[in-house]
Amino acid sequence: MGKEVIDRRTLIAGAANAAALLLTRPALAAAVTPVEEELRISPTRTTTLFAWRPAVSRGTVVFSHGHGSWPARYEALATRLTAAGWTVIAPVHVDSMRYPDRAKFTMQASFGERIADLNAAIAGVPAEQPVVLVGHSFGTLSALCLGGALGYIAPFRAPRVKAVLGFSTPGKVPGLIQPAAYTTLAVPVMVVTGTEDRVPGFVADPADHLFVGETAPGPAYTIVAKGGAHELVADAAALARYAPAIDRFLSGYGSGDTKALAGLGKWTAPAGDRFVVKAA
Repeated sequence: MGKEVIDRRTLIAGAANAAALLLTRPALAAAVTPVEEELRISPTRTTTLFAWRPAVSRGTVVFSHGHGSWPARYEALATRLTAAGWTVIAPVHVDSMRYPDRAKFTMQASFGERIADLNAAIAGVPAEQPVVLVGHSFGTLSALCLGGALGYIAPFRAPRVKAVLGFSTPGKVPGLIQPAAYTTLAVPVMVVTGTEDRVPGFVADPADHLFVGETAPGPAYTIVAKGGAHELVADAAALARYAPAIDRFLSGYGSGDTKALAGLGKWTAPAGDRFVVKAA
């Protein structure tokens, strides 16, 4: 299907999909090998920070991995972002299967530690670099919190965060995701999900992932991939399909590229998929 626009004033006309995979670069840059660094979170805790740094950086993506996962599993995404000129840094959260002291932290405790990890990573980004947050699943929720979501729990908002890109969400977790969860979101958001995006024990209905775009103040963008499952983020071929929209979103809201924003407004989802836009 084409594009659905949630806006009382106007309906953005559809346009042909861009042939180029990324709008702002003429060709793919050389692959960047990640380095592992120590990230100090508190006087008593450190973690490993994975960093992909291109030769020339136009901004920094701080990435939050899914529950139990680790940054290296997202190599396809990191490679695409660095090829577009973004530095990518990703802390290993305490709930990761690769975190040495994982057993010391409950699921509830890991939520707060994730916020601390992301704030520590942001603190190390040079002041002149724009910062955008990207996450997967539980990592999407972590990123959204620093964009201003879940304001009824605490003032998580990190002022340097300009936009949030999320692949899937943790769904409507009872007791955590209340109806107003995303109404305090203070930055533009894009969520990429799929019609088969389920999480056993958490998300039975893939439509739950649309909740961010439906309730955030906007601008909010949602890409729904036909047949896409919860691990869509690790599918390099799928990422290539949505790269024009993703790159324009990050360039427009992260780097302030007005041409990229105009291109995003004209983007049309591949046949069978949906692109839902909620204006501010």
